Amino acid sequence: MYFFLFYLSFADACFSTTTAPRLIVDSLSHKKTISYNECMTQVFAAHFFGCMEIFVLILMAFDRYVAICKPLRYTVIMRRHVCSVLVILAWVGSCIHSSAQIFLALRLPFCGPNVIDHYFCDLQPLLKLACMDTYVINLLVVSNSGAICMDPVKKKIVFVTFLLFYLGTLVGNLLILTTIKTSHALGSPMYFFLFYLSLSDPCLSTSIAPRIIVDSLLKKTTISFSECIIQVFTAHFFGCLEIFILILMAVDRYVAICKPLHYTTIMNHRVCSGLVVVAWVGSCVHSLTQIFLALSLPFCGPNVIDHYFCDLQPLLKLVCADTYVINLLLVSNSGAICTLSFVILMFSYVIILHSLRNHSAEGRRKALSTCISHIIVVILFFGPCIFIYTRPAITFPVDKTIAVFYTIGTPLLNPLIYTLRNAEVKNAMRRLWSKKLISDD
Repeated sequence: MYFFLFYLSFADACFSTTTAPRLIVDSLSHKKTISYNECMTQVFAAHFFGCMEIFVLILMAFDRYVAICKPLRYTVIMRRHVCSVLVILAWVGSCIHSSAQIFLALRLPFCGPNVIDHYFCDLQPLLKLACMDTYVINLLVVSNSGAICMDPVKKKIVFVTFLLFYLGTLVGNLLILTTIKTSHALGSPMYFFLFYLSLSDPCLSTSIAPRIIVDSLLKKTTISFSECIIQVFTAHFFGCLEIFILILMAVDRYVAICKPLHYTTIMNHRVCSGLVVVAWVGSCVHSLTQIFLALSLPFCGPNVIDHYFCDLQPLLKLVCADTYVINLLLVSNSGAICTLSFVILMFSYVIILHSLRNHSAEGRRKALSTCISHIIVVILFFGPCIFIYTRPAITFPVDKTIAVFYTIGTPLLNPLIYTLRNAEVKNAMRRLWSKKLISDD
């Protein structure tokens, strides 16, 4: 396993080196140019080490299969000679794949302007510059890399992907809501807040995902101004509610670990309910501010936003007026909430982790497991939020993907993180499932 891990780590470092240094240098220069030979080298290297990673991951999966399913024959099957041969085959396969990419790229006739809308050289952006019919080459790239999809196929992929994510979010969070509501063992304030986090997660996804799923089946995707404003309100309301709930969960963990003797007094049910009400009110104020900014924008067409859903940043691009002040308000509102909340949360968890020195080994293990789950959720949610909302009105191609991740991806990951790393929740779910089986019998 570690033999293959060595080559995976090597491929990882090489894969990043093919693109990252050039990106870093280009970010500091006004004019970004790359020679034809450098471009071809980058295509080859990126595909070589990318394909190498794929093959090594397959070998690691095969290694785990033999180790677990055929333990007595493991040392015979996966001996050093066999592993070395498998790695050589992976290198050869990667070389064949990347050579095929270069062969396709070298056949393309370019007649200018040779400007690619991409961070690095790859066959997909290069095909857009070719002054010839690229249908056959497209088919070859699909059969080789599986990287290019025709528009109808792409829409089907979007439909299936978002539908699965959305259904997973609904099922996972509904399971947590049901488990917390029916289990007497999960009556602590932490699970009280987790209940509302699991409530805001599907609501956040529901404000975005159904519309994306429906739009992926339509040729012409339109949304009325009223629907757009409602989407802005709901997305910011439930997104902000999630932020406030995460802060409350951090406060709860701080009191539980740093003030254990006063925990039940400080975090009583009345206080927790009051804090949740404050979170709802704060979310409402924040989202109303977004609506106020959106309604004050003058639009004069064409009203086409380059985004998966309505948000204030893509709407600002359609405004036929100076948006400098509104941009500042957006950063000071959404950006400040995201950044300050993230700093407060991380600072509180640093204090909590520092205080664990005085606890027993069992207490440290339990508290550490809970806090790590919370920290993972915080980073996954706040990272994209800060990237989107704490910068001027500059957009990047990756913005849409990041926005979809924190509105649809993170709500799906939250139930997985909290259930897989929390023994109490897993035990409560098992008891709930056992009761269901008994009642069915």
